[in-house]
Amino acid sequence: MAVRFRVLGPLEVVRDGGAPIRLPSGMQRIALATLLLYPNQPVVADGLIERMWGDDTPDDPRGALHTHLTRLRRTLSKDLIESSGGGYLLRADEDSLDLINFRDLVARGRRDSAAEKSLLTQALALWRGPALANVDSDALHRDEVAELEEEHRHAQERWFELALRAGEGPAIISRLKAAVVASPMSERLSGQLMIALYQAGRQAEALEVYEGLRVTLRDELGLEPGQGIRQAHAQVLSQDVPRLGGDLSGDREQAAVAHVPVPAELPAKVATFTGRHHQAQALLDSLRDGRTTVAAISGPGGIGKSALALHVAHRLAAGFPDGQLYLDLNGSASDVPPLEPAQALRRLLRSLGVVPAAVSAEPGEAARLLRSLTAGRRMLFLLDNVRDVAQVRDLLPGGAGCRVLLTSRRLLADLDGAEHVQLDVFSPEESYELLERLVGAARLAAEPQAAAQVVRHCGGLPLAVNIAATRLVSRPAWPISVLADRLAAQHRRMNELSAGDRAIRDTFTTSYQQLQTERHGAAATRVFDLLGLFDGADLGTDTVAALADLPAERAWELLELLADVRLLQTHEPGRYRMHHLARLFARERAATRGPDAPQAVRRVLHHFLATARRAVRLLNPHPEWPVAIAPLAAVHAGSRLAGPQAAREWADAEAPNLVAVVRQAAESGDDDLTIGLAAAFSHLMLDRGRWDQVRQIRRVAAHVLQHPAAERAGLGVPLSSRTHLAVASRILLPDKASLG
Repeated sequence: MAVRFRVLGPLEVVRDGGAPIRLPSGMQRIALATLLLYPNQPVVADGLIERMWGDDTPDDPRGALHTHLTRLRRTLSKDLIESSGGGYLLRADEDSLDLINFRDLVARGRRDSAAEKSLLTQALALWRGPALANVDSDALHRDEVAELEEEHRHAQERWFELALRAGEGPAIISRLKAAVVASPMSERLSGQLMIALYQAGRQAEALEVYEGLRVTLRDELGLEPGQGIRQAHAQVLSQDVPRLGGDLSGDREQAAVAHVPVPAELPAKVATFTGRHHQAQALLDSLRDGRTTVAAISGPGGIGKSALALHVAHRLAAGFPDGQLYLDLNGSASDVPPLEPAQALRRLLRSLGVVPAAVSAEPGEAARLLRSLTAGRRMLFLLDNVRDVAQVRDLLPGGAGCRVLLTSRRLLADLDGAEHVQLDVFSPEESYELLERLVGAARLAAEPQAAAQVVRHCGGLPLAVNIAATRLVSRPAWPISVLADRLAAQHRRMNELSAGDRAIRDTFTTSYQQLQTERHGAAATRVFDLLGLFDGADLGTDTVAALADLPAERAWELLELLADVRLLQTHEPGRYRMHHLARLFARERAATRGPDAPQAVRRVLHHFLATARRAVRLLNPHPEWPVAIAPLAAVHAGSRLAGPQAAREWADAEAPNLVAVVRQAAESGDDDLTIGLAAAFSHLMLDRGRWDQVRQIRRVAAHVLQHPAAERAGLGVPLSSRTHLAVASRILLPDKASLG
């Protein structure tokens, strides 16, 4: 039986027949309410934990959360709440959740002016009192419910406006009075009540409403009423009030701005800022001389985007005397959802002194107000952790004297007129310098080799270096070699790169969770997981197609999506690279893929075998032994190669991977496959003059050829091919006697 939810008032859960479902646990009510406020969106575990326990978290918060969600699923329906990445998602629609119905009715009203009042009447009728009044969570009411109540108030104001325009003022006075009591500093509601009273012939009461508002604003905010409501007051006095109920806040924004200090909201500068000198200077030059008004810094998580933006913003700040605004848009947060444009606009306008009552719920109107207030000013905006262009487009100021710095994991390529700075990993020298500044030069000088190992294991990722430094600073008695040794073990490196509230795993988790919400996100996350299983450093489209058992075109689309969210880097068309820490994260995810994982590895190794043999035949029409060594047949067809030149190009493109592929085959225990790969790869690398790779491939093959298990199995080579084995042995074991 279906379940219906109501959040526009006390939280209620009922079955289709009307029977209520009791939720005696306060924690389960908080969890359910949080999921209902973000219907059909994943809510990460940390966000649920914060709203359920605040600062008083249990010893095992994730375990406790899992217990509560399991019980909640049992009470409701197992299908309603789904696990999603590192959190949970609740499925709902307008029939099952009053919040979705409310927002749908309001949106339909905006599109249909003839039916707007009727639709708003239906929307407002869904409200049964203060939202989630029976859910005890300070964080939830502060961050989410307050925004929801704002939506309610704006819908009320619009309904009152339409009623007043229709001359229905006398009939709505009681409702307006209740609304004013709930929002005593709303100039728009007070102005609408004045007009309704005037329409009812109650002029004196209308003037009393104005006087009450004036006293409240003066006592609470130190402000005088705005121009719009002052004009309404004058019209009531002169008995010349038009039959309308528009926005009476007038120039309330300008009045408010005059009474607030100049905003100076930049977080503290990063004292240990290191590197990025060229990028910082380029940003300073272009923003100072006006070549650009908007600069966007992009790159993977943990790459240092915010640190660079803050460094540049502090150096620019003195040139923007009208203020510096900072807003974290939560586009890269793992514990809270990204800010909606309307939420972000309200916060920016609040920083400019606009009282909440004067901010329209319609993002377009609020954006126009922001542009009006910033026109003619010199202001600096730092908008941090932008999710995408749609989130930030309405947040840009209107003045030519304003400048905007953005940070985002995505390249915001469709942001008109923006200058783009894309960050890559630190060089080893920059990473060492950062570690030195954080830990101390003397300590690193005592163990330079161990320090270099720590730097190498961090892979040039500034966040990883910062976390490693935190570990060392918090353990002053540790030799650096202790951390270097612990980081050297791949199976625990992700765990070691965690300190306090910072963890490398969380950085990748955030991108992974965002990927899940994208179109084709499920397919892309599968590809990402499987990439963790392949040891090659440079990924071609055909390689990934074989790994994931996909057509090449489909693999390309998903690889491009992974590059968009910065889980991969693309360095040339059709070629991709993966940071080694991202690979470790992907490997953790791949462990959940069951039988898909070993089959994927087998496919990709046989893809290399089939393609390498095809290349050998194209370069040498009579190759004999390199293509006759077992296994005789590959389980994957490999890539098509049009001719000798295509074979050479494939060999050159895949050369960085071939040693890793042979090693991975050897580690899998498939001696036949290892020797087959080594034979074909050696031939190709000799043809291309890559002697170092030939030597490395031969060393791996030599180990397998000398292995007792391989000898007992006779390498699995048919008798008809043993003459070729003799040749292979002389080439792959140049210092050993033939095994043939």
